[in-house]
Amino acid sequence: MQETGQPIKYTEKHIAEIIAQACTTPPDGRKKWTLALLTEELKKKEGFETINKESIRLVLKKAKISPSRRECGASKL
Repeated sequence: MQETGQPIKYTEKHIAEIIAQACTTPPDGRKKWTLALLTEELKKKEGFETINKESIRLVLKKAKISPSRRECGASKL
């Protein structure tokens, strides 16, 4: 049963893709991902044209992942 509030905007597939992107090596010249950089990269992908930093932040927070600390892995999901 869905909670009240805004309808679900991103599917589990979208969420997995957000997490996967945050767990990749950042682009050349960058030491770590930022929310702004993740937003910029994800907007290039189909289905993410309207994504924003806050949506990414919430997804990563729920998954207990910090893009800047490179804390990724199955144990965190």
